[in-house]
Amino acid sequence: MDRPTVRAKPIEPRQRRALRTRAALLEAVEVMVATEGHDAVTTTRIATETGVAVGTIYRYFLDRDALLLAAYEATVARIVAQCLAAIETLPLDLPATDAARILLSHYLEAADSIPAHTGLLAAMRSIRPIEADQQADAQTGITGNLLAPFLVRYVPGSENLEPVRLRFLTVLVSTMVDLYLVTSDGTGRARLRDEIEAHVELMVKRIGQSNSSKSA
Repeated sequence: MDRPTVRAKPIEPRQRRALRTRAALLEAVEVMVATEGHDAVTTTRIATETGVAVGTIYRYFLDRDALLLAAYEATVARIVAQCLAAIETLPLDLPATDAARILLSHYLEAADSIPAHTGLLAAMRSIRPIEADQQADAQTGITGNLLAPFLVRYVPGSENLEPVRLRFLTVLVSTMVDLYLVTSDGTGRARLRDEIEAHVELMVKRIGQSNSSKSA
């Protein structure tokens, strides 16, 4: 059995040693997903691979699903950080649609560069339905950390975009990007990328037009 009968509520590590332990657990999950697939991940296997007691794992993660989700979110955080750094290098006077296309390219390339990301993405989608994304806080994750700053930088007036609309756009684009990432066929990927680029360009144009009409 992969989970103990009684578990205390997971804690958020704060001390350096605890943070290193948590990071080591997530790294082990990534390696296992990249080499064996997400079905191979169990708390017992991760404990064996890291030398960390199973009980210690449950101090930081409620169960196997929480461990996989945390590993997925860690890869997303790295992708977002790379994209934010890329945005900072782009000219401020670059047309919003061009900037969006470049940002999308950076995101897809960064995601593809992480061997475990697609497997963790598949695990995440089996654990957390799209409905959960729709109900998530619009100021966290990709929405608050990547899409919102990008829009503020390149689409005037976007700081006043309604949270529900921002959340919807994030779910829409994220769903298309996820489908692209889990597609292995090269031709299918190329077609999906064209579709994503077209939708992102339309999204940016519509936001710009909406903001212009409000300020008129």
